[in-house]
Amino acid sequence: MKNEENESFSLVRGSEYRIVSAAGSDSQFETQGKFLGYVPFGDESALAVRISEGKDKGTVRIVPCNTVFYVDIIRQEKEKREEKTEVKPAFYG
Repeated sequence: MKNEENESFSLVRGSEYRIVSAAGSDSQFETQGKFLGYVPFGDESALAVRISEGKDKGTVRIVPCNTVFYVDIIRQEKEKREEKTEVKPAFYG
């Protein structure tokens, strides 16, 4: 995917990514699938991905963020922005 001037990227739920991460001291591990979101993993954050290919298809894999080498964008969904609703304070007296 080409990055046009001033275009920014973020991981978006529902998008498909290929994530290459560390699998040991000298090896890499590849995960491709639908991004489900971020999850806590001990004191760190991790990526939750539903695998889209191979014998593990349909399995949810948790990839710790500190092991990720790079992420390829296969299919990018449009980011859905949640509108914040203003909570008005209640006064009792």
